[in-house]
Amino acid sequence: MLNQISNFKQRLLCTAILTASPLAFAQTETNAAPNNEKNIEEVLVTGIRQSVQKSIDIKRNAGSVVDSITATDIGKLPDATIADSLQRIPGIQITRSGGEGAVVNIRGNGNVTTTLNGEQMLSAGSITTITPDFADIPSTMVSGLDVYKSPEAKHLVSGLAGTINLRTSRPFSLEEGLTAVAKAEATYGSLGKEVDPGFSAFVGWNNNDRLGVSLNLSKSTSYLADYNNGAQGAETGQYGGWSFNASEASSFVVDNLDVNGDGDTNDVFYAFQGHQAGNRFIDRDRTGLNGTLQFRLNDAISFTGDVFYTKMEEYQYFAGFVASQGWQNQTGWFTPDPGGLSEYPNINFPDDELTVNEGNYYTVQSAEYQARAIKTHTQTWAIDKEALNTNLQMDFEVGAISGKVRWIHAEGTNDMARSIVDAHIDSGVQRGDVYQAFGEDPIAANPWGYDGVPAYLPDGSRVPQLDENGNPVTDGDGNPVYADPYYVIPVGISYNNGRQNWTLPMLTVTESDGSETTELLGSNLARYSAKSTNVYGEYTNASLDALRVDASISLNFNHLQSLDVGARYGTREVEKSGWYGGVARTNQYGDAFLARWKDTATRAPYRAGEEPPGGEAESYIEPISFTELQAQGMITAIDDFHGTSGLGTLYFIDPKAMKDPLAWHEKMYGTNITAPDAANVYTVEEATSSAFIQANLEGELFTLPYRANIGFRYVNTAFDVAQSEALQGESAIFGGQEFLLGPGMVAPVGNIIKTDTSYSDVLPAFNFAADLTDNQILRASYNKSVSTHNTDMLGGGLTVNRVANCGLVSNGATVFCATGGGQEGNPTLEPNRNTNADISYEWYFADSSLLSVGLFWVQANTGFESVTIQRDDIPDSDGVVRGYDLNTGEFRGYVEIQTTITTEESSETYGAELGYRQSFDFLDGFWGGFGIDANFTYSPSDGSNHDYYGDKNPASGNSEYQTNFALWYEAHGWEARIAHNYRSEMFVSRKQEVNYHFGYWVAPTNYVDASLAYQFNDWAKISLQATNLTEEYIETYHQWENHIDGRFYNERRLTLGFQLSY
Repeated sequence: MLNQISNFKQRLLCTAILTASPLAFAQTETNAAPNNEKNIEEVLVTGIRQSVQKSIDIKRNAGSVVDSITATDIGKLPDATIADSLQRIPGIQITRSGGEGAVVNIRGNGNVTTTLNGEQMLSAGSITTITPDFADIPSTMVSGLDVYKSPEAKHLVSGLAGTINLRTSRPFSLEEGLTAVAKAEATYGSLGKEVDPGFSAFVGWNNNDRLGVSLNLSKSTSYLADYNNGAQGAETGQYGGWSFNASEASSFVVDNLDVNGDGDTNDVFYAFQGHQAGNRFIDRDRTGLNGTLQFRLNDAISFTGDVFYTKMEEYQYFAGFVASQGWQNQTGWFTPDPGGLSEYPNINFPDDELTVNEGNYYTVQSAEYQARAIKTHTQTWAIDKEALNTNLQMDFEVGAISGKVRWIHAEGTNDMARSIVDAHIDSGVQRGDVYQAFGEDPIAANPWGYDGVPAYLPDGSRVPQLDENGNPVTDGDGNPVYADPYYVIPVGISYNNGRQNWTLPMLTVTESDGSETTELLGSNLARYSAKSTNVYGEYTNASLDALRVDASISLNFNHLQSLDVGARYGTREVEKSGWYGGVARTNQYGDAFLARWKDTATRAPYRAGEEPPGGEAESYIEPISFTELQAQGMITAIDDFHGTSGLGTLYFIDPKAMKDPLAWHEKMYGTNITAPDAANVYTVEEATSSAFIQANLEGELFTLPYRANIGFRYVNTAFDVAQSEALQGESAIFGGQEFLLGPGMVAPVGNIIKTDTSYSDVLPAFNFAADLTDNQILRASYNKSVSTHNTDMLGGGLTVNRVANCGLVSNGATVFCATGGGQEGNPTLEPNRNTNADISYEWYFADSSLLSVGLFWVQANTGFESVTIQRDDIPDSDGVVRGYDLNTGEFRGYVEIQTTITTEESSETYGAELGYRQSFDFLDGFWGGFGIDANFTYSPSDGSNHDYYGDKNPASGNSEYQTNFALWYEAHGWEARIAHNYRSEMFVSRKQEVNYHFGYWVAPTNYVDASLAYQFNDWAKISLQATNLTEEYIETYHQWENHIDGRFYNERRLTLGFQLSY
């Protein structure tokens, strides 16, 4: 649990439950139902065949381009998660979290709005984002999913790329009387080897469609394997690992070194800062509650009240073994193995002009790394997500006029705390890290660790000392004198045969009694020390309110059947507050200070002009041995690194011991004060006024029956953005006490910068459907859409990266030099605006069968560009502006900052979708139980930047090709289904190393899921469901497929369920 109590107002849950009283108001769907919804009979769907039939009916009768998924039973979608079910729809692409489907985009665009029964909802997983994340919503709470790819004018709440509507079970959709379903499940993971329980229940009562009530409960836990290996600093499909360019001329142990033996010294190598093998598990506890009351006063008026509550507590436990360069100036820290390099032309883009340079560019697949840091790295994320959505609605119908009045209110939180520990096995001599006690001689930062060996040349020889003429120096006996510039620990790492392969050295250690011990690196717990830790987090809260009125006037005047009008006013507020945990200490003058970095090699700060006593600032964190921590139960031994070979048993701070991150740091170090991170503190208030008018047409056109709707939406959006600016100075007040800002601490919030912006749009929408025959439909649609941004892009502040390896000391303390950063928030960004068009053909050649072909075209009318600006006002930790360049080691007087601006450029995307669904019930016997559900999506795209060769990259998050194929069977009480999803390579982003540009990609994936169920009788059913049958993993790479950045491994999960129904 998080240390701070969430701001989520529990009183809201009590208020929402009152909607279950007879005075509560009701709802029918706005976006959730198709255009001629009154003609579709509401029936309880059970089984695969009826689910397919219902989904086909929704698509056939819709007033726009819609695809749907319908539950196969109450509380049972066809797949294990909401996102996994959505990926079966043409044009839907998902990314996974811990192997579970989570984040969704439509046709490669993540700007998607989520609605609940037709109105905007607040999801705890996407409070600050515009991309849906369904990880926190139990799939048992949803009865169906609708994907709107082209909106109607009456869809006042819709996303740029489309809208995903979640449908829940309502009492008036049930058979008369009592309906009850209870299900218990047990899930087993093939890698985690734990059994996770789950329970869900639904009860509903329908009194002849006059009064009805329903309640849906869900409770489940999951313990998900999420192993990874590759570059240090990477995160699955989001961003790549830390890296540098290493030139033979200046980046290795000596200058002008022929690393690859090709006879010259003009080559450049792509060098990762570090490599890691990770053991990560994600522990999720989900709770869901959904209740509905429906009351029909008379034939003209009905009321509905809804409550939709979700809560998820998540803990991510990561333990990784890391060999790294330690952020030192020698970015080239490897000796390539034979055949361990891949060669490319040396191309970069100074001044954005393609230039082919002399020499070659190399990536490294296999090498002996001269590590400057060897450590076990532990992280724990504690995440608490909670959301409550309520809905009150009255529906009425008086003569030719029908309508609805609706009010929604929602609140949500998404709080996170993260603890990070670096436990070193090296002594620190490799980086010059020492612990300085006051008045004593310095000692190694990890006095129990390995020193290693002197750095060496590619041929294995030691570095000779050279005289002023460049000639080797010898001693009096003629023996060579060695420079020994620094010490390293040699580690072999390769990415061959689909695995990460390690070769650890045997090292000789001189003990305190003078004896020598030879042992395998990492095998001795006594060599470990918890050298460096930090903790940080954020609290995010949001609220949503909307009032809406809709009316429909039945006209039946020639082709004009009805006229729809409506208006909506909504407000949304998002508050985000990031924080850092600072340990409280005092320096030798008694000045209190706060330090984020609890690091044995980091020194206490002093006021400007003060010299530390003795001239040397003291360390403020004593070395902590694993032997000491093991006695406190904080150490765990791990030998399980899936996808990795060559590592034995290694020792870690137990990530589960840090389940409460802030409490763990206070236990270890004493008082920690949570200081606001001004770069991550903001409030965004949004007010939206919108209205629509829509004409619904029906008749014959050139002898063909047709249906159409045409209208306009007016949308006015106003933002009030409050950004935070950090205070200036070397100290700040926390809790009434003044503290110096020590290593890693940032100044708290000072000024609040307020920006008011607004914009208005008139958005046309046209949808047309012609019945070519009784079973064939030709559709066309055209619309314009507008959408805002992630709130971080509007309200986020300046984040600065600082490192301690710039070799500077000020007032006796280590200086952390500013090297770069990002300014995420820009409240003046123009909104996203698109123009969309679709044309499709649908052939309903049987009741449960459909062949569809569609073409789509999207024009993005607003462009955005990530640019680098040079700022000369960003100081280092001692207040001096230097601008340290990590690649050259020089001070250039400015810091490069990434930010986003609006451009006038537009871009176009087009593609095609092909769908085929067929039930073989026309066949006799066994074969009549089968059915097929298949689709193909082609969605090429152009992004705004180019890759290594100057070729244009595609849009971020998009795969050009996706296929789905499902074979299902239903007969004699049996239900079976096997489903395959293929997604081609996905472009994530462009990685830049100075003037070199690399596409960061996710390799193609193939996922196979299956399910089997048997209905014993009307009330008992048993089921078995399998996800990720083949244990597919995700692989990421930079530019070239063999240039692996990381691999992420998830498990096969088997779920056994037993259901009782009444």
